[in-house]
Amino acid sequence: MQFENSFDVPLPPAEAWKVLMDVPRIAPCLPGAELTETLGPDKYKGRAGVKIGPVHLSFAGEAEIVAKDEAALKATIKGKGNDTKGRGQASAMVDFFLVDHDGGTRVNVKTDLNMTGMVAQYGRASGLMKEIAGAILGQFAENLRKEIDRAPPAAAQVAAAAGAAVDSAAPTVTSAPERTTQPAAPATAPISAFSILWIALKSWIAGMFGKKTG
Repeated sequence: MQFENSFDVPLPPAEAWKVLMDVPRIAPCLPGAELTETLGPDKYKGRAGVKIGPVHLSFAGEAEIVAKDEAALKATIKGKGNDTKGRGQASAMVDFFLVDHDGGTRVNVKTDLNMTGMVAQYGRASGLMKEIAGAILGQFAENLRKEIDRAPPAAAQVAAAAGAAVDSAAPTVTSAPERTTQPAAPATAPISAFSILWIALKSWIAGMFGKKTG
């Protein structure tokens, strides 16, 4: 199934691109997801969970940025994962591109999602899946805004410049191996499908009333 969503980032497109390409930094902003290992340039391993009533789906898999065009501010991410209890698989190709919007950046996202096995029953309603994806991206955008507020790019650049000045007098350190394991992080709570569905329902109701009164 295919669906499209968008979210806003309170930075100019060039700065927003750099933040979004920093996967270890933004991964904790995605609700229910956790980055567990860096496999190489632009390739990562992680897990994600979603709770639907008494059913807890937990996926473990990999994601890779398979194409990126910094000049055009476009990228493609390929991801795949298996349910840890063997109930099926999910895979997705996600294309996104950044455009200038109201002094910041709008990120337009196009997702091609495929689910197989028992978990496929949760993805049969493509319209609902779009609403759920929109709700997740909305939470991600809010978390990302908080992350940007905590470490604004300008401050980060000043700190990096100061660190470089100090390090210039220090002995050269051998670079770390390409394959690294991420530091241990607090357990990530699974996404609550009920809360996401409630957000989606409110959005749908608001849209219906908007159409009637518009």
